[in-house]
Amino acid sequence: MIKLLKRVILLVCVGFVVSQMLPSLADQLTPDPTVESAPAVASPSPTSSESASPSPSPSSSAEPSPDITYLESESPTAKAKIIDSASLFFKTPNSLQVDPRAKSVRMDSFALGGAEIVLVCANSNRANISLSAASDILVNGEGTRSLIISGSAPKVLSALTAGHGLTLNSQSRISEVTLTFQVSAVNKPSIDPDLCVPSQITRPVAISALGVDLGIVKAPVNMGKK
Repeated sequence: MIKLLKRVILLVCVGFVVSQMLPSLADQLTPDPTVESAPAVASPSPTSSESASPSPSPSSSAEPSPDITYLESESPTAKAKIIDSASLFFKTPNSLQVDPRAKSVRMDSFALGGAEIVLVCANSNRANISLSAASDILVNGEGTRSLIISGSAPKVLSALTAGHGLTLNSQSRISEVTLTFQVSAVNKPSIDPDLCVPSQITRPVAISALGVDLGIVKAPVNMGKK
């Protein structure tokens, strides 16, 4: 009886010890849960919705202008002015003789140079002035009594001598018409009439009638055989 009681007490003690050890043993055998982190989602890099297109550059005007190179100290918008030029020259006949009945006359005998850019003003007392051709120069007063031309010296000279040159037309006889040229060197092409006076060179041209008597009667010449 006593042995049975000892066994019962021993079993109770063993059971108590086992019951105390099982939870800690279970904790050691159970693996720790791992938390898997979700992969980070990369934010898309910002992209422009549309590609930048180059802005169109403004187109230049197609108006013709003299081919002139300006100095660094000059501005294309600066006002034209007369400049000193000791080498400037302009030559043309001082007088022209025409048929007393003529109402027009042509001039193409000119010499001009000694300056890069020139201004030529032509004024007549009662004849209209016109050019046969003009290229790459400024022209004002075509077909009037006051003509102004300006540009590079070679091109102005070409306008004065090309074709029929300078033409003067009058409603009456062209004789006794006077024509005055005023020439200056300028810093840029200009048709400003205020630059015509005072000029660096002034050349008057007198147009007179040939010494022909309109009352002369020509006798017939007998061409008969002897």
